[in-house]
Amino acid sequence: MKSRPPGSTKTVVHYESSLRLLVKPDPNKPLHTYTVSDIEGILGRYKNVNSRRTYRRAFSAFFNWAVRHHYSLENPCERLDKLPKDVTKIAILSPEEIHRLLYAALRYQNGAGAASVAIALFAGLRPSEIADLKADDIGKTRIKVSGGKLRRTLNRAVPIPANLAAWLEKYPFTGLPDGWSYKMKRLKCATKATHWVQDVLRHTSITYQTERDQNEALTAFNCGTSVAMMDRHYRHNVDDEKAVKEFWSLTPAKVLAKKPVIELPTIRRITWPTKAALRKLVWQKPLIHAAKDIGVSDVALKKHCVKVGIDLPPAGHWIRQQRDSAR
Repeated sequence: MKSRPPGSTKTVVHYESSLRLLVKPDPNKPLHTYTVSDIEGILGRYKNVNSRRTYRRAFSAFFNWAVRHHYSLENPCERLDKLPKDVTKIAILSPEEIHRLLYAALRYQNGAGAASVAIALFAGLRPSEIADLKADDIGKTRIKVSGGKLRRTLNRAVPIPANLAAWLEKYPFTGLPDGWSYKMKRLKCATKATHWVQDVLRHTSITYQTERDQNEALTAFNCGTSVAMMDRHYRHNVDDEKAVKEFWSLTPAKVLAKKPVIELPTIRRITWPTKAALRKLVWQKPLIHAAKDIGVSDVALKKHCVKVGIDLPPAGHWIRQQRDSAR
């Protein structure tokens, strides 16, 4: 599909994995022989409607390309039955979970992810939009959104509420921190959320924006979606006016004033031997045994040796040593 405009790395990986799924049952199957039954058999392995819908879109895009280039006579996906509507319950974070998430973001690695979490919660940006966000895109009153999932559509300017302005003043956004996926997993664990679904921060933000503004069209416009999509996928009902007011008053100072109990990973300090002692150790015994003496994994030991410039025994060294000693 080289004729398609290149997408993000994540999109390319998705198409590649989808095509591997398509050819897995029979790698030698000619493209023009794929039938509706073949596609149904592949999609039928997935119980989740959204998973089936996602792979179906990828298959359809591929077969449309194949038809245009005369590799196939038709797109079999066009004759598939309609998928049922997704009726899964929309999940948002509770006030307690929101507070724990924000407090964890403040505490974890000196607030490295605080700005990103605050933008997701209080501005409702998609994860892909935050990933493409630059420091220059954040003004005093609005955030310019031009990337992410909808990078080929009209740009939009998202208003910055007062509490988000306080977060960005204390923790200026300079881009997603390194290892963001790992950091977000740690924050998720600290939240102890009952239901953590994909885009739960966007669900939460859109829900509270709708309750605050009492204007679905305005919320949909600011969040780059439609009222129909918002009601179907994102918006939950919050009947407690006090909870809505509390949400939009959450500043760093207010979050720190009430410190919830959270669990965050601690950094274990490793006391490495001197370079000379370490070189002697890794040539005395295999890495896996040398690593146990230091209290680290063999992978961590190997990385450290490479970092400080210590040559390691070549592959097969210890087998040869054992064989020579047995003679």
